[in-house]
Amino acid sequence: MPRSNLADAYAQLTYRERQVLAWVAEGKTNAEIGQILNTRMRTIAKHLEHIFEKLGVERRTAAARIAFEVMAKGGDGFRRPLKEP
Repeated sequence: MPRSNLADAYAQLTYRERQVLAWVAEGKTNAEIGQILNTRMRTIAKHLEHIFEKLGVERRTAAARIAFEVMAKGGDGFRRPLKEP
């Protein structure tokens, strides 16, 4: 995906999807993200399905790469997550 479209694709994500993606970029598993966000692992998997579709990727590593690229550009509110509770 061209860099100009990365921010546009990222902008399509919901707030919760951005939270999930931020934790994915930190290397967390679905189970860990579920615990951090106080939700079921299946819900996290569903969020990831939506994230992958919106970003046009098939793997979490590709989604994390996009998150890092958007973060490097200072784009659209991407912030590293707060430390785990």
